[in-house]
Amino acid sequence: MAVKSTQQGEKLLLEIDNGDLSKLNDVINKWGFKDYQSFLRFSISIMLVTEEKFLSIKVDHEEKVIKPSADFLK
Repeated sequence: MAVKSTQQGEKLLLEIDNGDLSKLNDVINKWGFKDYQSFLRFSISIMLVTEEKFLSIKVDHEEKVIKPSADFLK
């Protein structure tokens, strides 16, 4: 997703391109977020308040557990 990420003190700059930018825009439009910052705040808040390191979503009327891919974790 982020081709380049740079941290400058209290600032984090992400460059997002290709299909990942399209997916990000699709989610923002589907959910009706007003901007990228609102989307990130919502997403981060969900992950901070969940008691476990997974979430569940409903797909085709069936509840499924989701968690980060092992490739995304340390």
